[in-house]
Amino acid sequence: MPIPVNNIVASMASQLDAEGSDRYTFAQDYVYAINYAINFSVAVFNRAFADNKISPESLRELTRVKVWQASQYSRVNYDSADTGHNLWTLLAIYPDITANGFAGVIPAAPEKSIYRPNLSYISADKSAKRLSFEQWNSTKKNIFIQGNGTLQGELKEYAYLDMADYNSTTYSVSTPEFEIRPTVAGRLVALAYLKSPEEINTINDTLEFPDTMFDFLTQQALRFISHKQGDQTTLYIVTNNEINQLSTLFRI
Repeated sequence: MPIPVNNIVASMASQLDAEGSDRYTFAQDYVYAINYAINFSVAVFNRAFADNKISPESLRELTRVKVWQASQYSRVNYDSADTGHNLWTLLAIYPDITANGFAGVIPAAPEKSIYRPNLSYISADKSAKRLSFEQWNSTKKNIFIQGNGTLQGELKEYAYLDMADYNSTTYSVSTPEFEIRPTVAGRLVALAYLKSPEEINTINDTLEFPDTMFDFLTQQALRFISHKQGDQTTLYIVTNNEINQLSTLFRI
């Protein structure tokens, strides 16, 4: 469950021995401290993901699966203006999906993929494997590599290429795109991903992290207050200690 901000503030006030005092206020202290804790936690998670100590799938509060209609070039562009939030990390790409509410494709320019917020992902038979830019062209005809363009029908397996900017004077897409092979031109694709956690603004907000992280977030917020300088900044260093703390919380 998401964590209520007012619970974090109450815990911080208790540990600061500041209940009922004006020594620390939400607007001047707690909001900055808690947002520091959010951003610091993202940095710790990134290190833990890279070290394979935590699986991104553990953060169900931030997990989204959304539907797009691929462009005629078999590409999908993720634009936060469409979804209302930033993409933190990609979990999977599902090509050729079954979607609830599908009533046909929407006509579009060849280079345009379309976010379909009216559709919900239901199922897919296959997932796409990530290939590097170095592998992408050299494996195109290799039937032993997932994402080759040779095998068809039930034998075909999908791959995707990380986001890149393909814009030119004759090709205009607002944000970088994922490319998928074999082609899914004009068909439905689902992206499973973590959204970036939102910073908080009011004491009535919630933190989009599991409640098992309550103490971790509280301690990082307290760390900010105890070390903050005149410009309300502090050292931003991820150590193995924080990574190990998260690994223990998620038991990975």
